[in-house]
Amino acid sequence: MVDATETVNVTSLPDDLQSAMKQFLNRQVNGIIVIPKDFTLKIRQGKTATISLYCDGSYFLVYKQVMIGVKQAVGTFSAGVEIKRLTARGLTHDQALAARDPLPLLTISLFNPAAGYSSYIVPAVLLLILHQTLLIGIGMVAGTMKEYGEDSLNNNEIAHRKNPKWLNAVYRTIGRILLYLPLYLIHSLWFFGVIFSLYRYPQRTAPTELLMFIIPFLLSSICLALTLRQLFRERVSSMMILLFTSIPILFLSGFSWPPQAIPEPLRLLSQILPTTPGIMGFLKLNHMGASFFEIKPEFIHLWILTFIYFSAACLTSIKEKG
Repeated sequence: MVDATETVNVTSLPDDLQSAMKQFLNRQVNGIIVIPKDFTLKIRQGKTATISLYCDGSYFLVYKQVMIGVKQAVGTFSAGVEIKRLTARGLTHDQALAARDPLPLLTISLFNPAAGYSSYIVPAVLLLILHQTLLIGIGMVAGTMKEYGEDSLNNNEIAHRKNPKWLNAVYRTIGRILLYLPLYLIHSLWFFGVIFSLYRYPQRTAPTELLMFIIPFLLSSICLALTLRQLFRERVSSMMILLFTSIPILFLSGFSWPPQAIPEPLRLLSQILPTTPGIMGFLKLNHMGASFFEIKPEFIHLWILTFIYFSAACLTSIKEKG
């Protein structure tokens, strides 16, 4: 029964605990189930029988998988033993099932009825991918230009008009936004149009509403990337600095970890990231079927971040040559 579960594969049946321990220490197995000699005897006598399970706690995911598989098998086996005892007393099979579990619990996830891991994690990760590739990509472009001494590329065409520096900075920032925004709108169409339809992820909102929400998310992410671009002096710098932030940003967004359980300083820090209102607003709109009015706080939050980071991008652009 343990071997029949989807999380555990029984690879060995050693004769004693010492042989099992040797395989465990050599990393040949990740867990050991010890069935005592009096296991069958106690069950037939109507007594409580126990088994021992040893797991490797240093690998959390492996430990969890082994625990879940063995727990399911033991629970099913225990229920079968109890039902056989009840039927031996004269109850029918249906009566024994009802006596064994008089109040069955039926759990259905409202917004993930299939209880699929992909339906839960992938949509949020796609938003994170858009955000992180924007930051890393724009940083790589800026680092490449600095590395090869092309930081003033195309700036002289605006500078010769004798405009104020702040106006030239605004022109440069808007021009860059108009380059990246259509490109990432195409990416968004591929993600939330083609990929969602292909893998049958939940889609409970109109495409127009989704587009209206995605635009400020992309704008705020682009403006944040344009603000940070001055930090990178080499092409690989943005990849080295920003890549490791993906997992912390994902957890800080609050969709996989309750925001109430996040320490207050980290929760406040998460509010300056476009992914926090972006992921939560997207999940409410697309997965939970919320109306656009119900995601108004996240929508306004994204526009505020867009304005702040656009201003910051313009200020950092003033320092550019040309």
